Amino acid sequence: MKNILTAFLLLATTITFAQNVPQATFEKKGLKFDEIQEGTTLRVVWYFSNTGNAPLVIHSAKPTCGCTDIIYPKSAIAPGAKDSIVASFNSTGRPHYNAKGVNLSSNTGDISLVFEVMVRPSDALKPEEAAPRIDKHKGHNH
Repeated sequence: MKNILTAFLLLATTITFAQNVPQATFEKKGLKFDEIQEGTTLRVVWYFSNTGNAPLVIHSAKPTCGCTDIIYPKSAIAPGAKDSIVASFNSTGRPHYNAKGVNLSSNTGDISLVFEVMVRPSDALKPEEAAPRIDKHKGHNH
C-alpha cells in the first residue's frame, strides 16, 4: 500500500510540474530577405508567443557575427503574451550571400534563429566595365 501511495504522489507531482512550463513558439525561426545594397542596415524581427503556462525568460541572446546587434526582452514573458527578437545586420564589408544566426538561452532551453540575405557589393561594376580591357599593342623596337 505504501508503494502505491508513493507512486501516486510521484505521478501527481510529475503531472503538476509538466503542466507549468513556458513554451516559446516562433512564427518562423528562419527568415529570407531580398537583396540589399552593401552598406545598409537590415532590420530583422522574429515574432513569438509564450504558448506555455509559465513565464518565459530569455537569459541571453548572442549573434553568430559581430556585424549583428540584438535586442531581446529582458523581463519575463507571461503565458499567452507575444514579443519579438530584433536583429540589426550591418552589411558593410559583407558582400554576396550572408546567413547569420542568433542563439537564445532561455528557461525552455536553447533556441536558434537564422536569417539569409544577398548583399549587392557597393563597388559592383557595370557589365561593360567588367570585361577585360584589351589594348592593341602596335609594337615597337627595343
